[in-house]
Amino acid sequence: MIITFGFANFFRDLTHNKAFVASFFGFFTSQFLKTLIYKDIRVFGRYGGMPSSHVATTSALAWAIALTTGYDSPYTAIAAIFMAITTADAVGIRRKIDPNSGHTLLEVVAGFFLGMIVAFATVKLMK
Repeated sequence: MIITFGFANFFRDLTHNKAFVASFFGFFTSQFLKTLIYKDIRVFGRYGGMPSSHVATTSALAWAIALTTGYDSPYTAIAAIFMAITTADAVGIRRKIDPNSGHTLLEVVAGFFLGMIVAFATVKLMK
């Protein structure tokens, strides 16, 4: 008899979770685009820049949850509020604390739309 601790099931379930997969690809795609935009592999994983990875990740999460559970779902509301807080932090709060940190409005808007596109594609492809 083989004893498993659930890691295989956990990984399988996680990779079949549309919201998680969309969020992962939202983050990864935004970081990859940064390397193309800035023509520098060293920007991969760094904070700041075009597009906002924080916003792309939370946007992909919110849109994927909305598409899978419905726009009137409480899960969608939670994800949308989480995205709004992340966006406000990315563009407003951090810039007020330190003018050299945070994102421009254009970087945040680009992250939002990138996350939305990634979520729609992920949910469509994972059906």
